[in-house]
Amino acid sequence: MLASILWLYFPCCRAAYAQNEEMISKEIITSAETVRRAETHKVRFEAAQHLAKLTRDVDPQLVSDQALVQLIALLDTPYDYVRLWVAGALGNLGPRAKPAVPRLLTLLPKVDCLRGSVTSAPVIRTALTRIGVTPPPIPDCARGEGGALDPNPLKN
Repeated sequence: MLASILWLYFPCCRAAYAQNEEMISKEIITSAETVRRAETHKVRFEAAQHLAKLTRDVDPQLVSDQALVQLIALLDTPYDYVRLWVAGALGNLGPRAKPAVPRLLTLLPKVDCLRGSVTSAPVIRTALTRIGVTPPPIPDCARGEGGALDPNPLKN
């Protein structure tokens, strides 16, 4: 009965009930592939952003292991704006994204000291918290702790 009421009065719930593991996982895998193969930064950015939107309202248990592996692999990108959206997507999955923790923890000291108005560091910290892991303290970048990644690999 409650499901029927939600279905009628909350359109967002219709989409949630209509999702299934195969559909959501396939869309995550397709978007991850688009991020990897995009020829322009705009397409790559939009596909990465779409991953975060896809995972925002989905039941994390509907995300297959294969889709999760694809998301985690995207953290190896040289583009911090992609890492930002992928970390957001992983954080949206909460404890389901626990396999991403080692990679997120390895990446964090490198992105903590990136210069720029928006970096993936705070999103990675939030993702770790949502997954159930306390992030390490923020390093003192002025003393040379942390960061070795280039925030803009497009300079060449």
